[in-house]
Amino acid sequence: MVFETPRLIIRKATISDTDVDLLFEIWTEPRVMTMVGYPQGLRITHDDIRKGIMGRGDSEFDCNLIAELKKTGQRIGECKLGRLNYDRIAGTDVKLLPQFWGKRYGTEVKQGLVDYLFEHTDCRIVQATPNKKNIASQKMQEAVGGKRIGETVYRFPEKMRDYTCDVPHYIYYVYREDWQRLLKDSTKDK
Repeated sequence: MVFETPRLIIRKATISDTDVDLLFEIWTEPRVMTMVGYPQGLRITHDDIRKGIMGRGDSEFDCNLIAELKKTGQRIGECKLGRLNYDRIAGTDVKLLPQFWGKRYGTEVKQGLVDYLFEHTDCRIVQATPNKKNIASQKMQEAVGGKRIGETVYRFPEKMRDYTCDVPHYIYYVYREDWQRLLKDSTKDK
């Protein structure tokens, strides 16, 4: 286990059929992947996923993390803790199966990712880049203290243009100081 939240366990993906099947389901689901530029989902196989997991090493950073319900062990999505860059900025990512949208699991995962980065690294900023059309993801960023600091468009290389689309997105930052203030304020309310 990498960390837990009130309702979820976040752990590294394994090459088990159930983990690979979950990642395949998420990554080939157009409702999920359209927001990251793959309107028909990723062109990927179960073997590709297994090879990717096996090649990631022992670190919890830049690998596939599985989100599962504590009560039942049901896998509901995946997420990622990015490695710090030279400016001590790390990215995060959260993707949930559509049947688990709207239940605040995404915000719970995001809070755990942000907290993990600030607690276990010298990260000064956690960055996210939600699609401009993904209002739920934008609200998730704001729920953890994220501030919109800019916007841009990601364009895939020319050779990928026939199965991808441009991704207009916002850039959100959660600053360490804001996160610490948010935590302090939430404990004051209790």
